Amino acid sequence: MANVVTGTVSTEEFETTAERKIDMDPEIKMLDKDESQFTTYTQDVSSKVTHREKINWLENEYFPRLVSLSAAYAASGAVTPTLQTGQGAYVRKGDFIRNMKTGEGFWVTGITGDVLTATRTIGGAAAAAGTIGDQMLIASNASAQGADFGQTAMLQKTVGYNYTQIFRHGLTFSRTATAIDIFGPAQPGQESANKGVEHKRALEYTGFWGARGMITDPATGEPVGFAGGLAEFVTTFKRDVAGSLTADYLDSYFKDALQHGSRNKVMYVAPLLALQISKFNRTGMGQYWVPSDTSIHGVKVDAFISGVYGWKIPVIVKRDWNDFSTTNKQYGGWGFLVDHDYVSWRPLVDASTSLLTARQPRGADRVSEEWLTEGTWEIAQERNHGILYGVV
Repeated sequence: MANVVTGTVSTEEFETTAERKIDMDPEIKMLDKDESQFTTYTQDVSSKVTHREKINWLENEYFPRLVSLSAAYAASGAVTPTLQTGQGAYVRKGDFIRNMKTGEGFWVTGITGDVLTATRTIGGAAAAAGTIGDQMLIASNASAQGADFGQTAMLQKTVGYNYTQIFRHGLTFSRTATAIDIFGPAQPGQESANKGVEHKRALEYTGFWGARGMITDPATGEPVGFAGGLAEFVTTFKRDVAGSLTADYLDSYFKDALQHGSRNKVMYVAPLLALQISKFNRTGMGQYWVPSDTSIHGVKVDAFISGVYGWKIPVIVKRDWNDFSTTNKQYGGWGFLVDHDYVSWRPLVDASTSLLTARQPRGADRVSEEWLTEGTWEIAQERNHGILYGVV
């Protein structure tokens, strides 16, 4: 028998679950936006397919122009400058070299291992003692008139490599769950969009922190490839700040890290680094940090920072890294300097990022989809890139 309601009928007299309509905003509010700027930039600018599960590239550089002493020599008499181990191969007979501390010039007349035979005091600089660690500039090569063809030397190319990695992010709904009327976009559309962002984020994190390797799956006996990222390749200009970042430290770092490669460099920084760099403006550094809303290749640049060599570097603040801890040099205190002329996204042929539908078994009363990519990163000439870490 139905209940009897007398007097004024309020909302409480309606049957709660069956009679009241829900006022539901159809838009689902996600916690985070897509923050995979590195992947977006690289896929737009320098993506090229690979036809194998392992990629290779060749690297080379110009012949070395600097050597340094491993032993001292006297200020007078004949000298046989001794170089650091292996550096004798950088010098040819007939080279003119100058001690960059004393200014004294030498003409190399012979080389035995890392020991040079040389005529000293070429030019106006007087003879002076050399000390361990003195840098010697290989300035030029001088030949006698009528001399035979001189000694030649070249640098061998080196081979870089990386492996493709298979990235998969899937979802499954019962057929009934996809058919019922719900608030918001119908499934699996909404969850598929979420998985697409998660998939791209996985590519992004691999570009920074992926580990290069190939192992065997113990369960199947099949190979599993892992794509190495910048953290796997960059060694020369990887610096531990071990504290707060200062303008002097950053300037000194840029002096080294910007000396090679192109001008197409971008800084990707955790919010903590952005906070500390932006503070330079408030401590008498002028416009060191210049906020910007410029977009390059579809990626919004948050600011430009002044760099040595007379040019400014775009900065992209990785907001999602704010969740990362900074203790014990964890990733919340990291920043990457990337030369995009030397980084490429390399998807396997016919394996670029795709949403694959109808992945459920034949006859199954469900709907399965997945985002799938097989690809890797080509990161050439590690000295063109850099990493700062340990910022607290």
